[in-house]
Amino acid sequence: MLDSIAMADAVRMTFEEMAFLDVAPGPARPEVRVAGGDGPVLFLTFSRPVPGAMALFLPKAVKFSVAEAIYGEDWNLLSPVQLDDSLLELLNVLGGRLLSCRFGQGGSTTMGLPTVLYDPPGDLPGMTRQDVLFHVDEQEFTLVWYEEAP
Repeated sequence: MLDSIAMADAVRMTFEEMAFLDVAPGPARPEVRVAGGDGPVLFLTFSRPVPGAMALFLPKAVKFSVAEAIYGEDWNLLSPVQLDDSLLELLNVLGGRLLSCRFGQGGSTTMGLPTVLYDPPGDLPGMTRQDVLFHVDEQEFTLVWYEEAP
């Protein structure tokens, strides 16, 4: 599974560089223990060097901030396709970084296309699951890493 420090660094760097958002690991408030999104889930699979996937559960406020940063316009002026595209691009970059953290820079990896799911993936058969909580200001979100069980 992914090292939690490497995962936090990859998430922080991706959100800072692509969306100008300051992300920190853990809950925004100590009493918060579980976070999810309030909309569709961003999902990306990979098949090499081992099968796995990642899911990003973002609240709408963070989704809109990402889209605004990437397009340079208010999210209300963007089409639904543009909103999804900006989020999927962020997930694609994040996925590449996380795979490099997990399997090394020089290794060969194969990723699927990022997609939007309207039902959370839950547990995937034959996969171990690692949930990691992050926050942007008071907005919590979760990254779920799935990897084939040894």
